[in-house]
This record gives sequence, C-alpha cells and structure tokens, in this order.
Amino acid sequence: MLLSYFSRRGILGVLLVFFGAGCSQQTPSYPLDQELARAAVQQAMQAWIAGQSPKNLQPEIVVGDPAWEQGEKLVAFEIVTNEETSDGSNLHIRVARQFESSESTVTYIVGTTPVVTIFPQ
Repeated sequence: MLLSYFSRRGILGVLLVFFGAGCSQQTPSYPLDQELARAAVQQAMQAWIAGQSPKNLQPEIVVGDPAWEQGEKLVAFEIVTNEETSDGSNLHIRVARQFESSESTVTYIVGTTPVVTIFPQ
C-alpha cells in the first residue's frame, strides 16, 4: 500500500514536471513593420474599390473583413493616421470607409509577421 502511494505520487510528480515545463515558455513576439502595415491597408482598400476580392491579395496579404466578403461596394476610404496605435506586434489603423449606401469607421488590426494580416477589431 505504501509503495502504491509513492508510485502514484511519483507519476503525478513526473506529469507535473512534464506539463509544467511547457507552461514556462513565453509566447514569441512578432516584429512589426509599421510602413509595411500601412502600405498593406492602402493596397487592400484600393483592391476593394477596384472590385477585387480579399483572396486576390493572398498569399502576400490575408484580409478578413466581413463587409468586403459579403459584397459591400467600397467607393472611397481615408486612413486616419493620427489615430494609429501599436501593441508591439500589431498596428491598429483607423479607416473611414464610404460605401455606396453608407459610411463607417473601422479599426483594422494589422500584423506583418510571419505574413501580413488585416482584420477589423
């Protein structure tokens, strides 16, 4: 019985060490290229106005904008540069968008590593 108690504790200890080792690693930080992020948003918005789909920008730029994917027609946009923020890995870019029937302002979260990604916040 005593051996069984120590065997279970030993196995539990090994499991804790095994799983605990994975928890101590930090999440990798991805470098941000702010110029590339701005240029990618500009390119994506121009492609949208030109009637292209987000898939036309892949694999260089991955865009996940529901309005674009649902067929909204973008007619004009303005990047609001004085409202940009960075969290170190992503640039948060505000864009004023004008559609055929409405207007909206959205903040895009733009990452540049390992691939350029653009998603609305």
